[in-house]
Amino acid sequence: MNNKLLKLTPEQFAVYKELELIRMAWAAFWFVMPLFAIGFLSFLGAVFFIDQQIVPKSIIGGADALLGWAVKTIVSFLFSKHD
Repeated sequence: MNNKLLKLTPEQFAVYKELELIRMAWAAFWFVMPLFAIGFLSFLGAVFFIDQQIVPKSIIGGADALLGWAVKTIVSFLFSKHD
């Protein structure tokens, strides 16, 4: 553990902890967002340009839904009100 962390007051440590949570949330957000964009664009491509192939469309839609849920979770954590 860093010596500077040991010298923090409880209020300073609470602020430090919140800032680290925000930093981790942003890092996760920027990791998941390109994946979501790729999944969403591939889903749209499958819907509009692939004819009568239900299984590939379902798989791509499921992956897109999973990535969308991850983005929703990260955004709701990032912009939530902490007590």
